[in-house]
Amino acid sequence: MKYKIIDSKENKNYKFFKNLFNKKYRDRSEIFIIEGKKLLLEAINENVNIQNIICTKDFFEEFKFDFLNSFLDKVIILKDNLFFSLSEMTNSEGVISTVKYLNEKNITTDNILCLDGVSDPGNFGTIIRTANAFGIKDILILNTVDKYNSKVLRATMGAIFRTNIVKIEFDTLYAFKKTGYKIVSTTLNDKSKSLEKFDFKGKNIIVMGNEANGVSKEILNISDEFLKIDMNNSMESLNVSVASAVIMYKIFKR
Repeated sequence: MKYKIIDSKENKNYKFFKNLFNKKYRDRSEIFIIEGKKLLLEAINENVNIQNIICTKDFFEEFKFDFLNSFLDKVIILKDNLFFSLSEMTNSEGVISTVKYLNEKNITTDNILCLDGVSDPGNFGTIIRTANAFGIKDILILNTVDKYNSKVLRATMGAIFRTNIVKIEFDTLYAFKKTGYKIVSTTLNDKSKSLEKFDFKGKNIIVMGNEANGVSKEILNISDEFLKIDMNNSMESLNVSVASAVIMYKIFKR
């Protein structure tokens, strides 16, 4: 029997898993947690570095010969009360996995999304999922919620494993400008171009701003162009994940 069984809260591995819900500990170990069968299967399909598969005895017995059998050395079975003290889901499927931080790759595409101060995990995760659907492979983030936040991960539905998400500082945008990228900020001002008239030729970094405050003044000041989405005058703005989806669809269909 290669798999392990944990039945005590004092177990050091259990304590380690518990700590991974805290960003400080995630960053220290460079390991994050995913929950649910779908995210585990997505991780397996994308050949990411799975550290452990933590599950209930019922889950193990149901799926041992389906796919867990290939990962027996990584399986840890928790007593039900311990497992559900880890789980954040109301109706958990009985499996949580730990995964090594994903590699940040070099930017290779012409149209990049940049999230400036996006704070809601659901919005961030939905943007990642939508980017995957519309062929946006690279996303830059600054002052944005942690990409390994559990709510972000669940909202991505596995797209996190197929999207290159690179954390940057403000000065990094200058470096991109020097390589020929235009900074295109989504905002309403006298210079804003309608999305319908914007052609996305060349190399562009499309900046989406914070839910409440929009794109920061710091980035607006270095922007080459400004972009807006035409809509009914009774609405002041769209949710950032919805606005991102509209823009990414336009890029996808250009």
